[in-house]
This record gives sequence, C-alpha cells and structure tokens, in this order.
Amino acid sequence: MNTDDIFIRNHISATTLVREGMRIPLVHAMTGVTWRSLRKIWQDTYGDATPLPGRMPGNTLSYIKQGQTSLLLSTLVAVYLTVEKRANPATASQAEMFIQAWESRKLFTKNGMAIDVNAAWYAIRDVKAELVSWGRCKQCKATYIFDTELRETSKCPYCGVRDIKIIGPGKQ
Repeated sequence: MNTDDIFIRNHISATTLVREGMRIPLVHAMTGVTWRSLRKIWQDTYGDATPLPGRMPGNTLSYIKQGQTSLLLSTLVAVYLTVEKRANPATASQAEMFIQAWESRKLFTKNGMAIDVNAAWYAIRDVKAELVSWGRCKQCKATYIFDTELRETSKCPYCGVRDIKIIGPGKQ
C-alpha cells in the first residue's frame, strides 16, 4: 500500500473517530493525523464548539467507576480482539480495526445504553497492554474486565457468577 493510500485512510478514520466523539489526543495517537488537521475536522464537525475541556479519566477502571458498564466495555474489547486476530496486519490499521469493533456496539446496545468512545479505546488499550485484569467466567465462559478491589467488576457481568479464570494479569 502506498503512502497516499495510508494518508487518505488515516484521514477517513480520523474523521470517523472525531464524529463519534473521540478526543483529539486519542485520535492523533491512533491515526498520526496532524493536530492542525484534527482541529479542522473538529471544527467542520462541531462548528465553533471547542473540544471538551479538562482531563479524561486515564484508565478503564476510572471509566467504570464513573458509570461505564463493565459488560459493554468487555463486550467491545472481545469484539476488537477478534477483529484484530482476523485482520491482515499489512492492510488494517489500528484505527480501522477499532472503528469496525466500535460499529459492532450497535448490535449489543439498546436505547439508553451508551458507551463512551474514549472509554472503549482505553478498555482495549488497557487489556492489550495488560494494565487491567482480563478473565474468563468458569460458568458462562465469557471474557471480561475485572478488578477484585472494584465492586462493579468483581463478578461476571454476563451471568453474575464470581468464579473466574484469570487469563490476563491479575492481583494475587
């Protein structure tokens, strides 16, 4: 793939991510699109409204504490890991794989259930970097994000059982 194709695909991905509400620093890190171009995309999308001020929560567990559900984030991470496993690394960018997984959320969310696009990216990043624990429920075999010290994630979000096999780093 030539550099012009990569440039165009990265800009398309960046535009999609900005329209979905992803913060500019995350879009920049994921696509490599310049800050100036991203600010222009933001302005074209949202007009004169400035990007959201303030610091974002820095990790997945912070988002869960602020109301994002472990079930939705875990489902999205599982979809992303499947997309990544099936993708051709020579042609698929990280942003394109994320967008594909992000689009799948429409299949498992209903009205009133929302996933923050930034939280979704942090969940994927944290699981892949082994910054959060990733386990498999021994009852229903679903994989999910957990932290034994965080009540919201201490049991399987799918079936409610507390019997887990740790497949990512865990606290001993």
